Amino acid sequence: MTTGRLAGFTFVVAFAALTLASTFALGAEARPWLCRDKPVFSDNTAMNFRITTSAGRSWRMFFMQFEPDAPHDGFEIIRSAPLSPGGETTGNLEAGRYFAVAMYSSGGNWICPGYAQDAEHRPAGELYNICYGQDGPPCLVTLAIMPSAPSH
Repeated sequence: MTTGRLAGFTFVVAFAALTLASTFALGAEARPWLCRDKPVFSDNTAMNFRITTSAGRSWRMFFMQFEPDAPHDGFEIIRSAPLSPGGETTGNLEAGRYFAVAMYSSGGNWICPGYAQDAEHRPAGELYNICYGQDGPPCLVTLAIMPSAPSH
């Protein structure tokens, strides 16, 4: 093989490898707007949240709002947070209507939970208590939503 052909062949192989690597990198991007049956919660005042996770998988919580002109099927990611296994994360959200999705990492890809359900019976002081499970209960991630100001 001549030097010119070898250089051309090397370029083609390198380009193919970079294209393949970028395809896998894009596959690892979380796409929470594709998860169906997103739990919805809302309030006219600011809210606090507490997310607890069980030990095990790596999870990430996404808070989204629907905006008609937003990309991703109209869902705008307002906030996302990595969740440490067996940990607790707290924060606050402005008043509004939200969609929440906890996704878990498996084989380098982010997977939608097979189970997401708001509890019928919530602990006192909670507006919402959403359970996320890999394929069903038990709750591997729990999202509790409380009013930011204590109720009287």
